Parts: sequence; C-alpha cells; structure tokens
Amino acid sequence: MVTTRFSGRRAPCGRSSDGEHYETQDGQGLASDQLLFDCGCKVSRDEFHDGTLEHAVVRHDGKLLEHETIGEHGD
Repeated sequence: MVTTRFSGRRAPCGRSSDGEHYETQDGQGLASDQLLFDCGCKVSRDEFHDGTLEHAVVRHDGKLLEHETIGEHGD
C-alpha cells in the first residue's frame, strides 16, 4: 500500500480539504485507489480480478453522490 498526504483538493462536498490518498495492488489484478478527505468525504475506484471497475463518491454526511460499476458484473 502506498499512502500520500495531499492538501487543498476540492472534496465532493465542494470544500477545499486536506486528506490522504491510498493506492493498493495485490499483483493479481486487484487494485484500489482511494481519496479520504479530512472533512469525511471519500472517492474510491476499485478494479477487481475479473476486470470490473467500481467508482464511488461519498459526501462527508454519508450521502452517495456517484456510484458506477463497469464490467462483467455491472454492465
């Protein structure tokens, strides 16, 4: 897992926020890319072993703003 700190990025709620960026790969096709904002918002992109992609954007109050699944299980 690779973790980096960022500052002043626009969060899904519209605020400018600091946070952390996490990147994970298992070497067999599973990859995760997440932005976790200090305000509580979250943006994630996951690629699964079968090639399916999932993208989600969640505001700090828990409201799901975007969710998309592309691929074998989400056509």
